[in-house]
Amino acid sequence: MLDYLDSLCAALLARNGTEIRRLLRHPLARALPRRVREEGYAIARAGQESLRAPIQTLHFYHQTLHLLGARPVARGEAGSPGAPNRADDEPQIEIPLRAAGG
Repeated sequence: MLDYLDSLCAALLARNGTEIRRLLRHPLARALPRRVREEGYAIARAGQESLRAPIQTLHFYHQTLHLLGARPVARGEAGSPGAPNRADDEPQIEIPLRAAGG
């Protein structure tokens, strides 16, 4: 589902009407909230010159990431698949807690 949502967000941000419609016809689209599907079709109809942002879709993607406990794939220079993540290389710091009042 995350790969599907990632593809949908990319198509919406690129305002690629053909790809947006193809993804909204996919069986996984039935699991999307109505507001996300409507936003997708509206952006596909508006075309390349539209300044509308896919706020509902990006919000739903963010919520889904948190619910599944997944981490988004970083994009850009250091975000290529297989690239080490510096946060994962450092050990977690454990801090002992004292009981209140003592």
